[in-house]
Amino acid sequence: MSRTTSVTAELHGYSLEELKKLRRSYSTEIGRNVLTTVVMLIEGNSVKQIADFLAVRLITVYTYINRWNELGISSLEDYRGRTPSNCKMTAEMEHDLLEVVQHNIPNDFEFLGNVWTAKLLSDYLNQNYGIRLCPQCIRDTLHKNNYSFKRAQKRPSKGVKSEQESFKKNDRNYEYCRKRF
Repeated sequence: MSRTTSVTAELHGYSLEELKKLRRSYSTEIGRNVLTTVVMLIEGNSVKQIADFLAVRLITVYTYINRWNELGISSLEDYRGRTPSNCKMTAEMEHDLLEVVQHNIPNDFEFLGNVWTAKLLSDYLNQNYGIRLCPQCIRDTLHKNNYSFKRAQKRPSKGVKSEQESFKKNDRNYEYCRKRF
């Protein structure tokens, strides 16, 4: 037999009528769901009833309640799958970013690495402009300007050339073997 849990929601200075009014005017679905959860919980509905009404899982309702209690009105923002960032890139920043990608390597700016990554480019812009852009914004900007990332390929570097040559296929020319090109 499972134990019953007691869940409460704080009002954070709002009245029940203000929350209902805010719920009707809120634009995003997740914000409306959080407000509906809080209102229904304050009205005395159980978590199971709220989950059935919203057609979500119980854990989702508990998440809505915990986020509301912890963050208040800012819990209504939808940050699923991404972190909030300031992705406002100016034309000057974009031009500088493209010039750096074309003509420099990270070591020129005292970063570790020989190849630019979105994270390193974000660090570069933060260092020069004081604005932290998310890596996805950097990738979108590069893609918009016809740049693309190519993942690095592993290459063995600890081999002796003379021994590698002896293992190559078709090293010897036989009558019925393909020739090496």
